[in-house]
Amino acid sequence: MSYDISLAIQSKQGKFVDIAYPEYDSPTYNLGKMFRACTGWDFKQGEYYNCKEVAHLILHGIRELVVHESDYYQYDAPNGWGTTEDALKALLSMYKCIADTSEEKELPFEDLWIRW
Repeated sequence: MSYDISLAIQSKQGKFVDIAYPEYDSPTYNLGKMFRACTGWDFKQGEYYNCKEVAHLILHGIRELVVHESDYYQYDAPNGWGTTEDALKALLSMYKCIADTSEEKELPFEDLWIRW
């Protein structure tokens, strides 16, 4: 099983419309504890989060995995399906998707929403 990460905008009717996907949009569930630990974000699957409010958490997770990678080895999946490298790749991909979509579509972060 894996997450299905997408980037969305919210319609005037309040519905979310997916408009972009990170390159690594389906990281394994085995990374869930590691994502939560390194980002400090207790996200819920299927819920949309405003990018302005969570982009700094994604960046925090990236910094943690780069600077303190060994602190997160304890969350590596025993079966090898979910490592610190995989988590870093997914978080970098998420942030790049947010930044690229914001720039390409000329949308501020507060108009973008991310879903796990």
